[in-house]
Amino acid sequence: MNKTRDISIDILKCIAAIVITNSHMELLYGKYNVLATGGAIGDVLFFFCSGFTLFLGKMGRFDNWYKRRINRIYPTVFAWAIMGAFVFGYHYDMKYTIIHGGGWFVTCIMIYYIILYFIQHLMLHKLKWVFGISSILILVWYLAMNRPADYNMYGATYFKWGHYFLFMLQGAMLGISQRKWKFSFTNDLLKLLGCIIIYYMILFAGRKIESLNDWQIISLIPLLYITFYFYKVCNSEVLKQCYRHPITGWWIKFIGGLCLEIYLIQGALFTDKMNSIFPLNLFIMFFIILIGAYILRCLSRLFAQTFRTQEYDWKEIIKMT
Repeated sequence: MNKTRDISIDILKCIAAIVITNSHMELLYGKYNVLATGGAIGDVLFFFCSGFTLFLGKMGRFDNWYKRRINRIYPTVFAWAIMGAFVFGYHYDMKYTIIHGGGWFVTCIMIYYIILYFIQHLMLHKLKWVFGISSILILVWYLAMNRPADYNMYGATYFKWGHYFLFMLQGAMLGISQRKWKFSFTNDLLKLLGCIIIYYMILFAGRKIESLNDWQIISLIPLLYITFYFYKVCNSEVLKQCYRHPITGWWIKFIGGLCLEIYLIQGALFTDKMNSIFPLNLFIMFFIILIGAYILRCLSRLFAQTFRTQEYDWKEIIKMT
């Protein structure tokens, strides 16, 4: 992977972490909770980043490759189970922790890893075909469903386990692509904003007009373009300069590196006790979540090192970026 791509994905992970947090802050917005949207956008950006980096290195034998994926994710999941039990009073058995301890997001991505491993070995140069076939299967799945009037395809339903796979494939295709893209912060940002407006117009129309709700599957099209233009914006020289700046670059790497921890811990920390100072409460709450996420990451590193034969590396445990 070249340096430009390293930078763009770090920036994109930072944006994903911020958007994911914002989308779950309905409690903090009070009467302005209509602004607390974007959960799907944050999720697809994270899936895109995972897919982007997945095929860039050698995968090797499946068991060893999948073991490395487990070692990257599950120390944090187990650390969160421990932290949740001792700090927040959560009590989950081992079966729940392994399968659901990281939420649907972690379970989903661990399944995607298995599928993508075999795609990489068997159809690496036919990813467009895989994307097309996956799109058709998802459309058939959607049309065959018995959907209630208030159905939300981005909500608590297994259908999202299907359509989010498209964004991981999208990331994989761009990750291995040798195409030289032209990046323009202004033009790409305007296109990004246009796609976001179209995306929310489709969802808003479906909520207001019952007959249009069955057409919300179309929202995947602007959502795919949103992901693509986010990627292009993150490759622009403007954001690359921000990344290279010692202060803004440090924050980008710090927040982006805590994306998984932020996703896991945020629900336990939200409170509406500061709603009287809206919107300042949003910034305070995000800072609190960052602190909690950093503590969780330190605990996950401590947990992982405890089961190794080497001595503890405390600098590595408390490292911030």
